[in-house]
Amino acid sequence: MADPWVLGSLILITFGVSLATQLVNYKLIDQKVMRQYKKRLKEIQVEIRKIKDRKKIVKLQEELMDINSKMMKLSFKPLMITMAPLWIMFFLLQSIYQPYGDLIQLPINLPLFGTAISWLGTYIIFSLLFSAILRPLITKVGEKYARKKE
Repeated sequence: MADPWVLGSLILITFGVSLATQLVNYKLIDQKVMRQYKKRLKEIQVEIRKIKDRKKIVKLQEELMDINSKMMKLSFKPLMITMAPLWIMFFLLQSIYQPYGDLIQLPINLPLFGTAISWLGTYIIFSLLFSAILRPLITKVGEKYARKKE
C-alpha cells in the first residue's frame, strides 16, 4: 500500500475537483428549466405505462427523446468549460501519482482491477462517490438560497 499521505492528498484533490465541477454545473445549467424537463420526463414515463395505444406511445417517446436532447444541450456548456482544465489536471496527476504505483491493495481479486487500484482507479472511485454526495447537496443549498433571495 502507498504512503497514506499520497492517498490522502489524491482524495483531497479529487474532492476539490468534484466540488468545483459540481459548482460549475450548478451555475451554468438553468436549474428551473432542468427541473421542468425532469418533471415532464417522469410524467411521460407514467403515461407510457398506462397507455395501450401504440401510436400514442410512439408520440410520447418522440417527446421523451426531444426533452432528453434539450437536457443534453443544457449539460454540454459546463462540460466544454471543464473539459480542458480536467485534461490538464489529469496529466499533472499522472506525473505526480504514477511513480507511486498502486495506491490501494484489495483483499480480493476483482475482475477489472485485480488485487490493487492505481491512482486513476482511486480518482474515479472517489470522484463518483463525492459527486453523488455533492450534487444533491449543492442543489438543495442552491434552492434554499434562491428561495431566500425571492
